[in-house]
Amino acid sequence: MGREWRGRRASVRRDRVSGRGAALAHLVVKAASSGPVVVITSNLHGDECTGIGTCFRVAERLADTLLCGEVHLYPSLNPEGLARGSRGLPNDALDPNRAFPGSHRGTPARRHAGRIWSEVLSQRPDAVIDLHTDSGGAIPYAIVDRVVRGGDGGRLEARCVALAQASGLTVLHEYPTDRYVRFELDRSLPGALVNGPGVPAVTLEVGPRRRIDPESVALTTAATLGVLTELAMVELPASAHVSRLPGGPWRRESGPRATRAGLLLPALSTGTTFRRGQRLATVSTLDGEELEVLRAASDGVVVALPEAAHIEVGAACATVAVLDDEGSGSVT
Repeated sequence: MGREWRGRRASVRRDRVSGRGAALAHLVVKAASSGPVVVITSNLHGDECTGIGTCFRVAERLADTLLCGEVHLYPSLNPEGLARGSRGLPNDALDPNRAFPGSHRGTPARRHAGRIWSEVLSQRPDAVIDLHTDSGGAIPYAIVDRVVRGGDGGRLEARCVALAQASGLTVLHEYPTDRYVRFELDRSLPGALVNGPGVPAVTLEVGPRRRIDPESVALTTAATLGVLTELAMVELPASAHVSRLPGGPWRRESGPRATRAGLLLPALSTGTTFRRGQRLATVSTLDGEELEVLRAASDGVVVALPEAAHIEVGAACATVAVLDDEGSGSVT
């Protein structure tokens, strides 16, 4: 297939972004009519692969359905990590999704983040969709970052919420503001966008790690097209996923953390509701001796379980959703 082709409504062009490090694949879908510009990024964590297949599928769908505007898709922001099956960049322990807006100097992750940052902003995006995965057993969900800097945080966060809701997935706000900043989530790609240039952004967390699962690709494609529908770029609204949590608003929270290392025996499946004080997991020895019972600190829902049978001291036994009692905050 050539480097450029036309569908019924839009043209699709393939190119590569060169520069220091591995070249980044770049797909551009452009409609005949002007409209919003959206950037879709994927595989910043090299072992999170669902978004790669999603970018290809979305580009194919948009060639026949894009009504206006243009969409820039980057299937892999970390091709070296992808090839190695590693989360980060070679020879750098820093999470690349805690390195934005990056720099021209410093560690490989910070330089790579700076390169991505310049590329994304060069498109002058009206919105960004960042594609990630949690774990094979997680329910699919969309994350809304905290707007902790800027004078119109409430309006921007409301826009991000609307985009996330249009995905049809469970919508989770990030951790409360104090931990959001302490965990450097404002230095993730979406977090830096909403807290820097004020670009609306949403993260979609769907699928298992280390492989491209067709069912997860189909779900993420539908969710992505739902977000583009909210932007009036297509007419393909996403249906509410069967796992979507009613009520809310919900926020992401870590489950109780182990004080003993050992075999992790979850008591509940993902998508299951629980009450405060209920057993979420047990830590035991390999001969079945119970070392610790981990109980819920509040009411909530199990969102994801670790992709490991052994738990270390200080590790959370699950990711959970709890009611979010915090509005958009602001720190300096």
